[in-house]
Amino acid sequence: MSERSGKVLLGLVLLLVGGLVLLDLVGIDIGDLLGFIIPGVIMIYGAKKIMGQTGSRFWGILVFLFGFLMLIGKLDLLFHALLAIGVIYLGYRLLRPSQEPKQAPPAWEREWAQKVLKEDTLDNWERNVRRRPQ
Repeated sequence: MSERSGKVLLGLVLLLVGGLVLLDLVGIDIGDLLGFIIPGVIMIYGAKKIMGQTGSRFWGILVFLFGFLMLIGKLDLLFHALLAIGVIYLGYRLLRPSQEPKQAPPAWEREWAQKVLKEDTLDNWERNVRRRPQ
């Protein structure tokens, strides 16, 4: 499946949605038809991703599941499950013991840092210039 097929599918979905909106404006009531068409198209796209040679099967399954939950009116179930998984993961990360305590840097590295951070004459001159009233 090429990248172009995704654009074609999205274009068809947009044309369909636009046409349905125009029909509704004219007075032709589509009713729940839109509630079946959009999830159906999403499910078809997910199924093509799953069965296709290219693309990730994981994302195809996720897109198909998204369309299916949208079709049966349980889309909030997906978001609640993702939130619950995120909270569980965060709790696990907080309770997990830390790897190993951080060690102090070696003596040569501390001496080098002290030399680098030591104040020099230019720092003293800048401090004196700031203090002097103008």
